Amino acid sequence: MKLKGKGINVQALTETACFLLFGILLFRLTVTGGYLSYVTPRMKPYLYGLSALMVLWAAMGAGRMFRPKYKGRLLHCLVLGIPILILTVPPAPPAGSAAIKNYSSSSIPGSSSGGAEIDYGSASEQVTSGFDYYEDETEEEQSNYSAGYDGDADDGQQEQTQAQTQQPDLLKGAGLNGIDENSKTITIADDDYYAWMTELGAHADKYQGYTVTMKGFVFLDLENRQENEFALVRLSMWCCSADMAPMGLMAYDSKGLSSKENDWVTVTGKLSVKDGYPTIDAESMVAAEKPEQEYVYPYY
Repeated sequence: MKLKGKGINVQALTETACFLLFGILLFRLTVTGGYLSYVTPRMKPYLYGLSALMVLWAAMGAGRMFRPKYKGRLLHCLVLGIPILILTVPPAPPAGSAAIKNYSSSSIPGSSSGGAEIDYGSASEQVTSGFDYYEDETEEEQSNYSAGYDGDADDGQQEQTQAQTQQPDLLKGAGLNGIDENSKTITIADDDYYAWMTELGAHADKYQGYTVTMKGFVFLDLENRQENEFALVRLSMWCCSADMAPMGLMAYDSKGLSSKENDWVTVTGKLSVKDGYPTIDAESMVAAEKPEQEYVYPYY
């Protein structure tokens, strides 16, 4: 039953204000790029959609503002009150090493650390060879497969030779820019960071002896860390800030490590392979500005 007479529906007014304010703040966060501290770029269309939905709900609630109620219920508006406060004054992202301690506790591959795990582009290791089913087959079926592939050995050799010939074009097509095979140098730009970490993690031996230049922040929370040893990393965000993990390379500065933890630096040095993992023997290390977007977003 509707209440006759004039008046303001306080509940509808509060809900409308919350929906509208939340939608505007979320839209502002998305447009300015501030959302990248919390979720990956893949979420951008969904954030725009959610902003539009909030505005739509606000418009629907506005139509009920002049329908008075005997009793208004306002406690449920607190559900939006908390994110509104957070969006109004967003918290500052934690320093790099603090984020690592918060989000990961595994060991670093290639070192004796018990600290956070450095991701060397592990996604490449998830690619199967196409022969994983082989172990489940009978001996007769295995011999049939082997016989079939032996007949194509010459074709396989030709394809391998052709692939090696086209290697520079393949590297460029895969997003691995910054490589100069004549001078054996690799300059890793911000946009190519993930692609190169994946490549170096999967094919470190191929680039041994190359001079690598890359930017990252210094991470020192390494158990049993050797003198002048450090990790040069960035944080990768796969879905949201809750799953961030360090991604980068171990490094060693024989001249003496002068940088502090969380310092952003540009390191140039020879790439060597130690215990199967790529390591930079730093020849120079200079202070660098933190990138405008410091996180790495795989699969973006």
